[in-house]
Amino acid sequence: MQFDYTDAWHPTVNPSARMPINYLRHIALLGHNHGILNEFPRHNGGTTIRLQRFHDGQLNVVPMPGRLKFAPWWIPSSETQAVASIKNVFDSALAQSEPSDQERSFLARLRDLFTSMCKQAPAGFGLTVGEALWRAADQLHRELIPDLPALELVSLTRSPVRTTLAHALSQVPGGLIATLGRWGRAERMQIWPLLAVGISDQGLPTRIRLHVSDEYIDTEPLPAPRRSGHSRPVNLSEDDLIRMLLEGRLIPGSRLTAVAETVSFMQGNEVRHFGNTYGNFLAAGQHVGAIDAERIPCCADDEDSWHYADLPLRGGGYYPLHLVELGACSAESHRTAARLITKSLTLGAPIHLEVKENLDACLRGGGS
Repeated sequence: MQFDYTDAWHPTVNPSARMPINYLRHIALLGHNHGILNEFPRHNGGTTIRLQRFHDGQLNVVPMPGRLKFAPWWIPSSETQAVASIKNVFDSALAQSEPSDQERSFLARLRDLFTSMCKQAPAGFGLTVGEALWRAADQLHRELIPDLPALELVSLTRSPVRTTLAHALSQVPGGLIATLGRWGRAERMQIWPLLAVGISDQGLPTRIRLHVSDEYIDTEPLPAPRRSGHSRPVNLSEDDLIRMLLEGRLIPGSRLTAVAETVSFMQGNEVRHFGNTYGNFLAAGQHVGAIDAERIPCCADDEDSWHYADLPLRGGGYYPLHLVELGACSAESHRTAARLITKSLTLGAPIHLEVKENLDACLRGGGS
């Protein structure tokens, strides 16, 4: 059996110039266009809108208010509070005077397309919040760059891949929790606060924690907007964890996924992982007895994709181009961006643009 697991693209309110390269690399490395959308939440991840501003030959980046501590990407889009929390990120930015007319128009289009996607139910199943936002951004990106290849990414909560993961987690040599406990002690951790995330019986986002020294798992509400009331932690067994995964109510973190992929690899399956791994396959292999588990990833970290274009920042470093900024540019700039994508893919590195009076001028310059 061939088993591909993709976690290389996250939902985000303003996708960066990494998105087109990610799409192209996905198809080049895996040979197909389908995969899993990574809906595992990152701290303040994917919920900040920033705008580029040029002054005196230098670039400044202005963050808009309205970020979330943890975005509820994996929650069904029928859950109105989860949808409202993402919509509020756009509304907060649009309430500021900073966005230009062009940026304001594009932000509003992205917001409205997202909320429209949330109301759709393809094939009898509603989308998750993350799927709706990714589809909205994907559609607008494709309008700007028509040759962008199409991917079919779905939430793990709706993918049959979760059955493969659950089967592997139920067959970890020596037991799943005991294996995770050894791994945690090797890293001198007392607790893994985000072993996985899930959906509670009340339909709310919840975190699943591993208490390393005592080797037990529990769950508690994940900090989320507009959540009222308090719930006590609830202990989970291995069977509970696997059942939640099978029911489409759990998104495993990178460590838990690495264990599942490694066990499936040990069972003789062809396993490929597309996305950064941060050394998790080396560790998982050591703790489940698969010394060659490092063969699973398709490529090294940060070689799955990169920003096709960026600009030097005031004070050092580079800042990538983003969808909203590109959307506010001219049609000529959109055509230039398409050429930069091809050039960057050939070079295997970002194109460094020169700072000029505005982004259109930067793109016309073509970079180095």
